[in-house]
Amino acid sequence: MHRPALLFLLGFASTLSAQEPHPASIQPGTLRPWVEPTDPAVDFLSPYGLENFSKHQVDALSAFLHAEKRTLSGQYGWAKAWLDDLWSEHPPGGNDWGALPTQPFGLNIGSPTGYYGLRMLSDMVEWRLASGVEGDTAPRSVRFTVLLVGASSGIEPRNNLELFLGTGVPVTHYLEPEIEADDHFVVHQSLRLFRDYVFAITEGQLSVETNILALPEVTLPVEAVLGANGFKSAAPVNANQVFDHVSEEDQAATDWWWLLYPSHVPEQYPDFATTEFITGGIGTGPDSLSPFFIIDDRWLLRKPPHLGSGPYSKVERRAYLPQWLQHEFFHHLFRTYPEFELEASSHQWFDPSTWPADFVGKYEADYYHEALVKRLQSAEPPLRVALRYATADAPWDELEIADVLGSYEHHPIQNDWHIGEISQVAGNQLYWQNAAGVGWALEADLLGGALVTGPDCPYFGVPNGDQFSIVLERDELGDLTSTVEAFAFLGSSYSKTSAAPEQDAAPGPVLSRAREQDRLESSDRPRR
Repeated sequence: MHRPALLFLLGFASTLSAQEPHPASIQPGTLRPWVEPTDPAVDFLSPYGLENFSKHQVDALSAFLHAEKRTLSGQYGWAKAWLDDLWSEHPPGGNDWGALPTQPFGLNIGSPTGYYGLRMLSDMVEWRLASGVEGDTAPRSVRFTVLLVGASSGIEPRNNLELFLGTGVPVTHYLEPEIEADDHFVVHQSLRLFRDYVFAITEGQLSVETNILALPEVTLPVEAVLGANGFKSAAPVNANQVFDHVSEEDQAATDWWWLLYPSHVPEQYPDFATTEFITGGIGTGPDSLSPFFIIDDRWLLRKPPHLGSGPYSKVERRAYLPQWLQHEFFHHLFRTYPEFELEASSHQWFDPSTWPADFVGKYEADYYHEALVKRLQSAEPPLRVALRYATADAPWDELEIADVLGSYEHHPIQNDWHIGEISQVAGNQLYWQNAAGVGWALEADLLGGALVTGPDCPYFGVPNGDQFSIVLERDELGDLTSTVEAFAFLGSSYSKTSAAPEQDAAPGPVLSRAREQDRLESSDRPRR
């Protein structure tokens, strides 16, 4: 007789199927027997023989698919019932998750099965039920622009010897038609859970607006490389070249970027049939700060050799792509908040000895959950502010030269190149002098939000080395003010620590080109 009240409190539709027990009445461990006859995980795995999968693996995939569907349709109480049922038998961080097989029958349903998505869904559902927030309307949004490059070209190795020598045959690849089919279905499907996850972790303050930007006439140079560490890559020579083909308006309106380019992985040759090639990761956008996801088009369409075999099914894409997106996204979050030292060394979470003492769990997704609830959601500036980068509404016309003058420093300070001062020479001509005694000229383009470097800059001509991008302070909602907070250069931020004195500092010495080269080759060259 208490069912109507429970339905109201949990936010369910009042027309539950007569065959469905109410979620509040379900006891942990009893959900699975009731739904098995029409279970999507059973339907998906049956062609491979259900006897070849453990109950844990079937339960994990089933819970993920049901909880995802319920969450995305606003049935958060039902989603929680599915998740609680699974976690009661297989708690997060348990050793049994690590014992699950990976890529059975060439399938990629996450590693461990569905685990990243399950942890994301739990975070989303817990917040939804605690806050009572429904829908995805937020005070502010971030624009996530997906760049679809029409072609890539480079030298393709046909065997390991050619890869070692850097030789092969010249090839041009074209974007797979399936990427654009059905209104870019695979792109939107890959992003669906991730978009709702961002809404939840920012506590409903940021929604994600997907913007597809096709660049069919662009050909991006790519290369296959055998690295000194033994890793193999097949990726753009310089992914940031794509921004040469993106309008200033689109650059100013975009907060986050995702580059999808035609794959250069030579998997059709026997030598590389089972070879892992690195094809992307996370970089920074044209402002040297915004997140820039990079991956080849086949990443969304087929399983690369080290992750399985054959084309992706919809189920596999739903289970795995959130894992990849979350991995790259947390790289960005950790560099955005370096004070927490959550990635002081690359991928440090794979070494349990580096975990903070208050973190609980065992797996990568556990580390992300702990980082989120114990550090990032209480950080300053808050996520809703720190994750906004678009400058379309920036009040650049209110800036004056005096606003950018002063002392700046990179955090953490690793060497004397990370401390410096911007002074005025004359008019728009400025000068950067660092504590190592190295300096170079800057030309102020305040309306463009930049201090432009020239040939005397040691990084002139390298990605993100053509300007200091001015970073303005944001208010409590993440909207831009006219106060200069920092500048971005080479993918790093240099915070303003003090304004220039009334008497402008004299510019530092202009180094000869030969001396600049000496500096570049020295051990104290700043690290990106």
